[in-house]
Amino acid sequence: MESFNSQLKQVLRRLGRAPMFTAFTLITLAVGVGGNTVVFSVLEGVLLKPLPYPKPDELIGVWHTAPGINIKDLNMAPGNYFIYREQNQSFQDVGVYQGDSVSVTGLAEPEQVDALDVTDGTLSLLGIPPMQGRLFTHQDDSPGSPDTVILTYGYWHKKFGGSSSAIGQSLTVNGTPREIIGVLPQRFHFLDWSDRAVILPLKWDRNKTFLGNFSYEGLARLKLGVTMEQASADIARMLPIVSRTFPAPPGFANR
Repeated sequence: MESFNSQLKQVLRRLGRAPMFTAFTLITLAVGVGGNTVVFSVLEGVLLKPLPYPKPDELIGVWHTAPGINIKDLNMAPGNYFIYREQNQSFQDVGVYQGDSVSVTGLAEPEQVDALDVTDGTLSLLGIPPMQGRLFTHQDDSPGSPDTVILTYGYWHKKFGGSSSAIGQSLTVNGTPREIIGVLPQRFHFLDWSDRAVILPLKWDRNKTFLGNFSYEGLARLKLGVTMEQASADIARMLPIVSRTFPAPPGFANR
């Protein structure tokens, strides 16, 4: 991810000197990218360890290629996420996530902790239910809805001593009070990441989404019997739909 960000910054600096080419490259990114999916279980089996989720062979990561600027592993963008989730034919569900660092106040001394930002279906598609409370719903992930937060087991035990009374209490994250709606079980670990303290909903506004911004990680769970090749073809089918649905960012022009 850091490598991609570095590459993209270099590309954007170069494109800033050539506005017409910038507009063309935007469409290369938004439309001309090829669909590419990689099975998480394959990566884990070779490099790390088997994924600790039900039916891990159905879980895949979603990346793209951008041949126009020679990027082979392009992450997920909000516009792509919305279309993939709404119009796919291959997935049980699609999720997006990113790492974060947030301040927590109101519980003893203020502290900075590692967090995970997710769309509402991300935790559910992993197949591990909460130990207490519930996971995020579409309501939690909708702009303007009450702010909520889920605690991981370690942070819940550290701050609330393992008490069920944590559910429904308020936790102030980055200055915003959030209702604690769930606690994840001790066996829950997010992919191969180090354990987070809190998990937050991303709350993207579909009506304010533009093309681009491939800054997020994507994952999905395949429908029964769907192959990787079929999933890749399905993503490729939806790419033009993304470009027709969302406008270019301010200052860019669709061409």
